[in-house]
Amino acid sequence: MASFDDVVTGAATAAGLNPDQARAALTGALGLLERHAAPEQCAALYTAVAGTEAAARSKAAERPRRGLFGGLMASAGGVSGAAVAEAMGLLERLKDHDVGKAELKRLLPAAREQVRAATGRDLLGDAVRSVPGVGPLLGDG
Repeated sequence: MASFDDVVTGAATAAGLNPDQARAALTGALGLLERHAAPEQCAALYTAVAGTEAAARSKAAERPRRGLFGGLMASAGGVSGAAVAEAMGLLERLKDHDVGKAELKRLLPAAREQVRAATGRDLLGDAVRSVPGVGPLLGDG
């Protein structure tokens, strides 16, 4: 069985990031998925990759604070707007780890490949795709 640590390490190497950067970004992304993705998609990922559920529900994965624009996006866009606003807040928070949109565009596909190689399924991609509007912000598309 794959573990979250394996995914972090492999994806960090493939994306040219250090493990701390990858862990911060992937933990934040898992937290967003925990709150907005289809529950069955999250459950499949949690079952197949040890430690992903704990990471998704950890303090480090908590919802980022919203600024004025994020609050407007969340209230204007319904369910999709809330997820997009949260993804934007996550991108802002990841700047503290020197992770921007370009790094996420390398990291998420690398993490997806790690999960796919270990499980034979694109479980991370399935979860991301179940949240309307966040794929491009999380490097999927």
